[in-house]
Amino acid sequence: MTAHPTSIPATPDIAIIGAGVVGLWCALKAKQRGLSAVIVESGRIGQGASGGILGALMPHRPVSWEDIQVFQLEALLSLETELAELETATGLSCGYSRCGRVMPIDSDEFLAEHEQWQTGATRLWPAVSRTGQSISWDIRRGEPAPGWPVLKPGFVAYSFDTLSARINPRRFVKALLAAVQPEVVVAENCPVETITDNSEVLLENGTRLSPGKVIVAAGHESFGLLQPHLKCELGWGVKGQAVLLRPQGRSFDDMPVIYSRGIYLVAHDDGLVAVGSTSQRDYRNTGVDEVVSQKLVQRAAELCPGLAGAEVVEQWAGIRPRAAGRDPVVGALPDSHDTIVASGGFKITLGIAHKMADAALDLATGIACDLPPSFAVREHAAKQMS
Repeated sequence: MTAHPTSIPATPDIAIIGAGVVGLWCALKAKQRGLSAVIVESGRIGQGASGGILGALMPHRPVSWEDIQVFQLEALLSLETELAELETATGLSCGYSRCGRVMPIDSDEFLAEHEQWQTGATRLWPAVSRTGQSISWDIRRGEPAPGWPVLKPGFVAYSFDTLSARINPRRFVKALLAAVQPEVVVAENCPVETITDNSEVLLENGTRLSPGKVIVAAGHESFGLLQPHLKCELGWGVKGQAVLLRPQGRSFDDMPVIYSRGIYLVAHDDGLVAVGSTSQRDYRNTGVDEVVSQKLVQRAAELCPGLAGAEVVEQWAGIRPRAAGRDPVVGALPDSHDTIVASGGFKITLGIAHKMADAALDLATGIACDLPPSFAVREHAAKQMS
């Protein structure tokens, strides 16, 4: 249930700061382990990047294979099972589909890169997912296959992978919230003033929480909360924008994700198509920029003429957490092991949040977890101070 600040349990096993997908996954994992948990959220549930409209779940390019790529691949493969369990438990759909991804190739030079990625996928990706669905990366020359969206003419070839997927972020958040309630108290509009050196949480309204462990999963707001402990900020916020379109005529809801030169087209099962997403580190306000939205609509129609004349249903802007080391930040504070960070996933958070939560709960309960070294708080702090 959502709660008034005065009704928040003061001594839970776990206090989670942030009610986005990472914080909600942390609460669900705590509940599954028999731990009491509360969530405090500075604004509304899922108000940040978790409340977006895009929902593209795409793997790293299968080259320069490192720990982060392995971590993300395992996350994308395990997410399908975790979502099935979540939907069964709550009776709510997250709008998930392993729909695949099409990437138009517009030059011979770009084709050579895609051929390297195809070779890497054959070597590094499994042949099937955990649910038995085949996984592949193919390059197709000539016209797109029947059933694909009609793209502008003139492309040299098309890459198509069957690992990529889509999800509806807001329905995802709703399902996670339903899964943790009523056992987990979720308090909205409860900004945190500070986290003390002994891992107490002091809210701006004067409420003090004394949990066993604290998990900071507040997206880009995490960096400011942790700055007093680290004497540096672990990262910053990056503004993103997207638009939601209602196409005229044919439905796009069975289409793969389309990605081309920084633009994503994600067709959801409600018949709407999300287009985005931009990345802007320097921004004066967090609201929608109409000019940026217009450019997104224009680029969508140029790439996929079937979207010409589509109705703009919604314009969205939000701030994503970009850690200094770019990789997610998952780990305990060096001088306060009772405070754990789980933030900074930037563009891949939706697909890896459940594994970030698993790791955070392992750390909170003293279980050894095997994380990429680049996730450690010290690593990110060192990059920011260098």
